[in-house]
Amino acid sequence: MNARQAESIGLITTELVMNSLKHAFPGATTKGQIVIKYEINGTDWELSVADNGIGKQDGVFAQPKSGLGTGIVKALAHSLDAKVETLSGIGGTTISVTHTTFTKASAEPYKVLNAGL
Repeated sequence: MNARQAESIGLITTELVMNSLKHAFPGATTKGQIVIKYEINGTDWELSVADNGIGKQDGVFAQPKSGLGTGIVKALAHSLDAKVETLSGIGGTTISVTHTTFTKASAEPYKVLNAGL
C-alpha cells in the first residue's frame, strides 16, 4: 500500500466513525460501541466500521439524497477500486469497504462465442 492509499483508508475510517457518532446513538441512553476492523489477504483487503447503535430507521435510507460524508466515503473507495456495502438493522450498522482483485468474471472459464461463421 502506498502513502496515498493509506491516507484514503484513514480518511474513510474517520468519516465512518464520525457518522456512527452522529447518527447511531441519539440521546446516548446506552453505552455505544464502535468496532474498527482492517483485514488483509495478499492484495485484497477489507475495512469495516460497525456500531451497536439504533441501526436503520424506517424511511431514513429511502431518501435519494446522501450526506457529504457518504459522498466522501464513496469517492475515496472508488479511487481505491473498492466497493462500499452497508448492513443495518436493529442491532446496529456495519459499513464495509472491500478491495478484491478476484472477480467472478475473472474466475469464469473462457467462453467461445459463435460469430455466425
